[in-house]
Amino acid sequence: MKNKILINIIFIIFICVFLYSGYNVFIWFKSDIETKKLEEGLYVDVITKEKEPETGEEIISIGFDKLKEINPDIFAWIIIDNTYINYPILQGPTDEYYLRKDIYKKYSVAGSIFVYSNANKDFLDENTIIYGHNMKNDRMFSNLHKIYNGDLGTNIDIRIYTENKTSIYKVFSCYIDEPNLEVIKNSFTEEEKKNYIDRAISKSNIKFNQKINYENKMITLITCDTTNKKRVIVHAIEIN
Repeated sequence: MKNKILINIIFIIFICVFLYSGYNVFIWFKSDIETKKLEEGLYVDVITKEKEPETGEEIISIGFDKLKEINPDIFAWIIIDNTYINYPILQGPTDEYYLRKDIYKKYSVAGSIFVYSNANKDFLDENTIIYGHNMKNDRMFSNLHKIYNGDLGTNIDIRIYTENKTSIYKVFSCYIDEPNLEVIKNSFTEEEKKNYIDRAISKSNIKFNQKINYENKMITLITCDTTNKKRVIVHAIEIN
């Protein structure tokens, strides 16, 4: 009799776990589909591409007026060619506000691309830290793994658009590391900054051969690795 009761209890627990897992999967797919639709509509509304008449170079303009109507927390846009990384950057009232919120401030498994709540919106910090989730469908910052794996080569541009300017950053280091406070440091003395950059280069999985001007501003892009325990870290230095 006791064995039968125990079996029934185990069975009920199994059913509850199964239903809970199924519900989470459903929520994930529902959130993912909704986010995709929102992004596709957003790109059409706010991104303008034109050809420069003399050089034929593609010029991209971002409609920040429209973006701010959607959400005033949007202050920049990031693009990395040959990846799916083509997103607005947000800054919330707390450091983790957009960890599970989309640009419309609705719950989203994918969250948003965001910076710390105290980061300078003009990217005037010595090192601006930018976060994004590692999604299994190549969305958000999952394509940082392409940089780590060497799929994008050794000459990688990261473009940051704000209302005032367009900045180009060159990747000079990429590696996987434990989460630590040293990586997310955003202000330095001159010597500290040089040590930080040199250490990042020594850790890099790939030799990028990028000439470093230690006085220039940096950005650091961070996402989870495949285990969700460590971080994929990409450092880039401003060149313009």
